[in-house]
Amino acid sequence: MAYQLSSYRRFPAAFAIVAASALAFTGLMATASPAYAQSGSDYRCAGLAEQAHVAANGAEAGKQSSAKRFVSTGKKLCEAGNERAAAKQFRAALKIAGVAEVETDSQMASR
Repeated sequence: MAYQLSSYRRFPAAFAIVAASALAFTGLMATASPAYAQSGSDYRCAGLAEQAHVAANGAEAGKQSSAKRFVSTGKKLCEAGNERAAAKQFRAALKIAGVAEVETDSQMASR
């Protein structure tokens, strides 16, 4: 019986080691996450949205209303949390306006 008590006494120490390891691993993963994830905003709903908005405002009169509809739909999708579908809308607006998307490292990481 004395042997069993000694093995139970080691449990809190083992639990503390496992808990400390889990905390250290969580901290490591938080610091190793990509830059776009740490910034708090997704490129597709920030930078790409701004590009599409500017392009839609500068488009030809016949294409401007269509491009603005794509931008508006994309913004609503961003509010709903659907960044992937929003990016498709923004890229469609850029295509209608005849403007090429600006390629950046953060954009490539968010795809």
